[in-house]
Amino acid sequence: MRTATFLALVMLTSITLCTPVLASAPSDGSSVTVTDSVSWNGGTFDGEIVIKDGGELHWTGSVSVEEESRIVVEDGGILHLDNANFESEESASTLLIYDGTEIGIDEDIDDSSATMTIYFSIDVPESAHLNLTIDDITTSDITGESESFVVDLGQPVNVTVDHFYPLQIGITHIELFHSNAELMTFEAYELTQTGGNVIWNQASFKIENHGTFLSEDSMVMGANITCHGSCTIEDSNFYGSGPIHVADGAHLDFLESTMLGSRTDEDIILHDQATIDYSNSSGTGGYTDAWIRLLSTRELIINAPTATVVATGIGYNGNTINTIINGDYSDPGTWKVDIGTSEQKRIVEWLDGYGVYGQESGTVKVTVETNWGNFVADTVAPVTTSATIDVVYPQISIDRIEPEAVTADTGRSHGMMVTISNTGTIAVDPNVRCFVGDAEADTTANTANWAVQPGETKDVPITWYHYSDEAVQLTCNFLYPDVLEPVSNLIATEVGTASGEVSWNTAEEVEELPIVLYAVIILMVVVFAGVIAARARSEIAKQDIVEEADLSEEAEAWVDADGNPIIGTE
Repeated sequence: MRTATFLALVMLTSITLCTPVLASAPSDGSSVTVTDSVSWNGGTFDGEIVIKDGGELHWTGSVSVEEESRIVVEDGGILHLDNANFESEESASTLLIYDGTEIGIDEDIDDSSATMTIYFSIDVPESAHLNLTIDDITTSDITGESESFVVDLGQPVNVTVDHFYPLQIGITHIELFHSNAELMTFEAYELTQTGGNVIWNQASFKIENHGTFLSEDSMVMGANITCHGSCTIEDSNFYGSGPIHVADGAHLDFLESTMLGSRTDEDIILHDQATIDYSNSSGTGGYTDAWIRLLSTRELIINAPTATVVATGIGYNGNTINTIINGDYSDPGTWKVDIGTSEQKRIVEWLDGYGVYGQESGTVKVTVETNWGNFVADTVAPVTTSATIDVVYPQISIDRIEPEAVTADTGRSHGMMVTISNTGTIAVDPNVRCFVGDAEADTTANTANWAVQPGETKDVPITWYHYSDEAVQLTCNFLYPDVLEPVSNLIATEVGTASGEVSWNTAEEVEELPIVLYAVIILMVVVFAGVIAARARSEIAKQDIVEEADLSEEAEAWVDADGNPIIGTE
């Protein structure tokens, strides 16, 4: 038994000792998995490297990278480039030149008649009108794939570009051939220039990090880098490796480093809520931003099925957007709008090529138009992938319904007093309808003045007609426009307010007096009035006769013997 155990241990030890140790990167296109801590120095990299959870790869020295090679750092894995130089022969940079671009070459070589050849990225057509001024001498209407000049290398050589071509023209490299029969080549990214833009047409290899990626004192050329985990680039130079993509929720430290050349207009792209610490560093510059924050979507969720949306100052260029929401009334999931219909509109934060920080200052106004009034949300544009904007609605209620009496005559009008309140902050002029049971009542509610201001409570008189003898209640509630019906619970919570019971009864008819009786009464009144008038005239006549008799007697007492009146004097 002891012998068998000993032999088993010897076999296991032999197997362990025979396990290959990873000494360098794959160079034959194969795939290698790193599960422990390993260190490599230089070499040729051609294939795939996968760093597993718990695995660490520390890499130094000069590394020649073949095209389409790939490094994947899984969650929990670590890739550490320490004083490493990753170069790819397939990496090709281009200096895009514009009207006014300047290039400087200063080699301080004692040769006043060296040959300088500039190689272009396209076959320059005559229509480009490309002019190059070199040390105050202008060569006009240059065409073709290259152009040669005689220059004095004993002093700085200055090249100024002048062209009007609407398409891109670039310089891939410049060659200098001087008297010592030495050929010097300057790649586009090595040129000292202002007003141009260095780009790389494609990446040679990939670094995909889900764990930890650290670059210190290193140079990386032609890489396509994505950070889903933590990335730190410090005291390093990255050429043609832009843009670095930092995924939502990930972080990048870019410290004391240089980023030169990108395949887009940005060196670094922060996606959604990714974060960055960009300190004491420089980027490609010019038209290429050091970094931007790019939202994957810009969705606004609104509490209304139909609305107009006006957004201003949106995105990198401050765009204005006019659009509408036309959702399904029964499906709140359709009550939304996308204001990020282009990449420019989804860029909400940036550090430009000149080191100037910028941020979107957009606003959004949402309007719901109804015959009750217009209801609005006016707010700062959210800078997230999805955000909810709430339109402000009134808060209204019918508090009570009071009849003028608890009994009423069937078929005749009956007064009702309805109390309405608005506890919200928005004025509203609603529609109200009243019902008896499920049937709409005959009222003047549809013509009453229901408009209420914020914080107002008021009484509204209406008239009610009912046409059958019974005791019933009057219920009143709001008649919503179609667009407000789906959000009625945000405006009023009650389903309706009912009055107390009103008993409707048909009034008893009183028998009318006969017409003859009315005629007799009238005749008696006329006769009585006539008698009184006749008596009054008789009394007046008698009084007149007495007065005339008295005057005659007095006249007879004052005549002389002949019957003539006697006038007395004193």
